[in-house]
Order: sequence, then structure tokens, then C-alpha cells
Amino acid sequence: MPHSPENMELQYENQVRVGKEFEKIELVAEKLTEKYKEYTELKGFVDYLKGMEKLFAQARIDNWTETKVKEELVENEIHFLAIDSGVDEDIFKRIRDDFGMVYFTVEQVYESAEKLAEKYAACAECLEFIAYMKKVSLLFVEAQREHRDIRTIKESLCKSRIVKLSEDGNPQVETLEGIRMEFEEAMMEMAGNTR
Repeated sequence: MPHSPENMELQYENQVRVGKEFEKIELVAEKLTEKYKEYTELKGFVDYLKGMEKLFAQARIDNWTETKVKEELVENEIHFLAIDSGVDEDIFKRIRDDFGMVYFTVEQVYESAEKLAEKYAACAECLEFIAYMKKVSLLFVEAQREHRDIRTIKESLCKSRIVKLSEDGNPQVETLEGIRMEFEEAMMEMAGNTR
């Protein structure tokens, strides 16, 4: 009974909770964006943290499955990679479809990634996306196998982004890690103030 009054009321309550959570996330992101406005890379990282925080907040409130979380993470990566690289989103979506979204073993993930890496060897952005799909898939396989909380996936993805952004030494890992901690501490403060 998807349209029962109880179900509609629950959906409405969840939407209100998501809206309130998004407001908090926006407020924290605005403060940090203002603080680091002179540094384009740092502002971009704050936007990344904001997006991740929103995705995982909605997942928690709406009780998403792991598959739904993974789909949304991949969809976000497709969108941002297409903007950054100028490569058509459809190419990344084709790779996503060829890669597949559900895996049960590490071997399956590696096999799929290797086949696609051969197929798209001439496209650096495609190889970057294949590496992302591989990483996300391995994180979900590992989390399921070891009964880890989905927050460990979020932390791992944030740490990977930090390493990627600081490859050339600017910004430094420590700076990005500090911003991530500031963001998380501000979110915890806001959660404490609303109880």
C-alpha cells in the first residue's frame, strides 16, 4: 500500500528531516567556503564534502539500500567528471553500465575493471572513472564481507579524494584533512544544538 495515509505521512516527515539536514549542511559549507574563498581548490573540496554529506544524510534518513547509495555515488561522480573533463556523460554512463553495479567478490570487480581499461585505454578520463568504479565496488564488497558501517565507505572516499587533490603537493594533505575535520566538527556541533 504505497499511497496509504501512514506511508505518505512518513514520506513527508522524511522530506522535512532531509530538508532540515540539508540546511545544516549548507550552513556549514557556506562558513567554510567563506573562510577559504581565496583558494579555488579548497572551495572545490568544501563543495565535494557538502555533496557527500548530503548524499549520506539522505541515505540515512530515507533508509537507502547499499545498492542505492552506490548508484548515487557513481551518478555524482559521472556528473562532476563530465563537467571537469568535458567528456560527454553518456560515455561514463556506458562505462557504468558495462562495469555493472552489483558484485559479490573482489575477483569480479578486478575482472570487470581490467576489461574496461583495455577497451578505453585511449581515454584518460575514462580510465579515471573506471578506477573510481573499481574503488567504490571494492569498498562495498569489503564493507559487506566485513559487516562494516556505510560511514566507512564515506570516510574512505573522502580520504581518496584528499590524496587525489594533493597529488602535486598543493594543497597539502594536512590542509585538506583539516578542512574535512572542521566540516565534521561543525556538523556535530549543529547536531548537538538541535537536540
